[in-house]
Amino acid sequence: MKLSLLAKDLFSCSPYENLDISSVTDCSDGVTPGALFVALRGRRSDGHAYLNAAAARGALCAVVCAPVENAPIPTFLVTDTREVFGRLCSNFYGNPSKDLILTGITGTNGKTSTAYMLDHCLRSCGISSALIGTVGTDDGATFGRSTLTTPAPDLLHRIFGRAKENGCTHTVMEVSSQSLDQSRTAGIDFELGVFTNLTVDHLDYHGSMQAYRDAKLKLFAQCRRFLVNGDSDYAAPFLAFNGAKSFSVTHKADFTAHRIRMTGNGVTYSQRSPLGSREVFLPVWGRFSVYNSLGALAAAELLGLDPDRCAAALASFPGVPGRMESVGENLPFRLLIDYAHTPDGLENVLRSLRETTVGRLILLFGCGGDRDAGKRPEMGRIASRFADYVIVTNDNPRSEDPQSIIDRILQGMQGSSYRVIPDRTEAIRAAIRLAKASDTVLLAGKGHETSQILSDRTVHCDEREIARKILKEEGY
Repeated sequence: MKLSLLAKDLFSCSPYENLDISSVTDCSDGVTPGALFVALRGRRSDGHAYLNAAAARGALCAVVCAPVENAPIPTFLVTDTREVFGRLCSNFYGNPSKDLILTGITGTNGKTSTAYMLDHCLRSCGISSALIGTVGTDDGATFGRSTLTTPAPDLLHRIFGRAKENGCTHTVMEVSSQSLDQSRTAGIDFELGVFTNLTVDHLDYHGSMQAYRDAKLKLFAQCRRFLVNGDSDYAAPFLAFNGAKSFSVTHKADFTAHRIRMTGNGVTYSQRSPLGSREVFLPVWGRFSVYNSLGALAAAELLGLDPDRCAAALASFPGVPGRMESVGENLPFRLLIDYAHTPDGLENVLRSLRETTVGRLILLFGCGGDRDAGKRPEMGRIASRFADYVIVTNDNPRSEDPQSIIDRILQGMQGSSYRVIPDRTEAIRAAIRLAKASDTVLLAGKGHETSQILSDRTVHCDEREIARKILKEEGY
């Protein structure tokens, strides 16, 4: 693509308008001959320091946000390289997002489940949809695992392009606070933005709840229509957007749930919306599932789908990998895997399981390293309050000392019986051996993840595989 077309309305590229650009990247290691390199400033490195490396690999030119003396290739100075990078990627791939009806979902908890449920509603109504999020990416033809909840701009726009080529008319995507802060969605127009909730998480990155909230709010600035969980303590600034609609379980709202009942098979409730009322059955445990499905149904109705057809479709919802996922068959106890890794997420899951557990509730969990350390004692407090027995283990310790993470968790433990077993596989074995008839065992924190990040390496760690192997060894 000619640089003049790529840079249109972004920066002046005279006298290099006719350069043929073969790719756009922010990674010097990913530069190929003919690339445009964009120098991004991060917390740990500065892309401006890699101009020589990019040039050596064949970059023709670079976009920078600070003057560079003796640059090895032509540079174009802009105010915000992150914003420009997103828009360059959109231009390079032909702005495919403009031909898709996009729904962006943001919030601390519930993004993935709400996205999956909305995608299920779309497909059940005969609409071809793509899905982008924490678990993986479905471009309408193939599914691939994700490394980021919201991909980097170059990958994101490639996905949009593939979705368009595969006949998708809609895309549902999770939009993380970090991606919004880093302008990964720059230049994208969303038809609908959905806010699920805001609770303590990612404060190691954002520094405060206000900054965390403000990052989330950036999504709504890119949306035409807005849907807000009215029960969130942080709903007000999201509801301030003109024409915003709300959903609620406890307050007056545009979309509400009534007569909620938890069963051994899932949840049932009566949903009321501007187009009437209908009964909903969702084969997923937990009160939080009411919020996720209510948000998905509300979003579907705002997108023009038949609400009765969508409500009926949720009865066949297959679930989300690693979200209250059942492992094992014909067991005398329940064995579940869930991604709950925040205080609010863990409490919601444990409260829900407490309602449907006849025997003991046995919890296994840990906390990730190099992440918000302040939530660790709170996770311990919640675990000991709602579980009958707790096994504290490693999650993804990353560069931190695993024992120091566990020690911080134990600071919050109160009353509940517990053990510390750092090795996660052995911890799972112990949890399964503890289980008796009518108990519930919850393996929390890893969810859909299939690896464990240690200080010096990343190892395979799929809890489904581990649990099934142990169950077989234990004679189940």
